[in-house]
Order: sequence, then C-alpha cells, then structure tokens
Amino acid sequence: MSGGPSQEQQNLYRVAFVKNCFVLLVRAYDAIDTHSLQGAEEPHITGELVRCARTIVECDDAEPWMEHMEVLDDPPQAVAGRHGKRRPRIDIEFVRTGRGLRPRFHVEAKRLYRSDSVNEYFGPGGLQMFVNGEYAGGWSSAGMLGYVQCDTSAVWLHRLASGFVTRRVEIRASEDFPDWAPAGWQGEGLDGVHTSQHDRRLENLGPIRIFHFLLDLT
Repeated sequence: MSGGPSQEQQNLYRVAFVKNCFVLLVRAYDAIDTHSLQGAEEPHITGELVRCARTIVECDDAEPWMEHMEVLDDPPQAVAGRHGKRRPRIDIEFVRTGRGLRPRFHVEAKRLYRSDSVNEYFGPGGLQMFVNGEYAGGWSSAGMLGYVQCDTSAVWLHRLASGFVTRRVEIRASEDFPDWAPAGWQGEGLDGVHTSQHDRRLENLGPIRIFHFLLDLT
C-alpha cells in the first residue's frame, strides 16, 4: 500500500494554496475603493480586504477552489503561555476547509506611509513575529502585505529590498536562500510577489518562507 504524499508533493500543494490566497487578495483589492483608504489605519484597510474576499468566495459563481476557502479578520493565535486577550492576533488568516488538518496561511500587514515604516515592517511587531514563532508556528510559509499610502510601490519595493539586506542578522535571513527574490508568478496581478526565507528562533520549527506583496492605496 502506498503512503501519503511525498514531501515534494506537499510543498507543491502548499505553494498552490498560497498562490490562491494571493489571487483572492488581488481580487479583493480590485473590488475596494483604494483612494478612500490612502490615510486609513491598518485594521480599516484589512477589514475591507477581508470583507471583499468573503463576498467573492461566497458568491454564486465562485470558482470551485474558492468553495473550501475561509478568510478570517484579526483571529487570535494559539501560542504556548499566552491566553485570553494576551494571545497574539494575526491580521489575516486563510483556511482551507475540509476533513483533517486544515491548511492555514497567515498574513501580517503594515502601512508604508512614513520614514520608519521599513522598521515596522521588519520589526518585532512585523516580520519578526514569524521568525519568533508567534505567528504561523506550525506552517512552512506565511505572508507580509505592505499598504502603500505615499510615494509609489516601486519606491517602497526598493526601500524594503535595501532594508532587508541591512537587517539580515536580526531577521535571521537564511544563508542558502536568495535575498528578496521574485516568486516568479505570472498573471492574476501576482508579478510583484517576492519571497524570502528565514531561520526561526525555535529550531524545531524549521525555516519559514515569507511571501511579500505591496498594495497601492495612493
């Protein structure tokens, strides 16, 4: 009797799931009034994205893969030693529903609107939440969203790429993975997705791959 899917197959399934999550994000982004959110706070923007994403997956003509997709706004995360209101809350959680273990994809969002936004993006309340294992502890990949509220996406992409290089040690960038590499996805508005890989502080968790994406709200 053959066993379950190989590690390579599991990786392919995971990437396909993650890509679908970003497709849904792009379609939700296309449905919102972006200009009205240029000065909005992160919870407001994220709430609008999740609301539109839910509308898309729940409509009568939703694509088949959307039938098993659930999108959660600001759900608390299970972390050892953190209970009740002390539990950390991820900005967006995608869940593929079905029997058994349900794949999840966690996304943290940060506004890109002032000079220290790069610090917030990579800092203890941003990307390092994944590195520390407080978010996505049981998963091999997660996402970071940048809400562009000034300048251009190209300018912020350059700032983040430069900031990544100067923070390699503190964000525990993996030595054997290219810095800030394009994901190589084509179509569906996903050409701008970039990836990085980080060694988590808890060795039993293994490295985590982060998918980065910017949404222009200017």
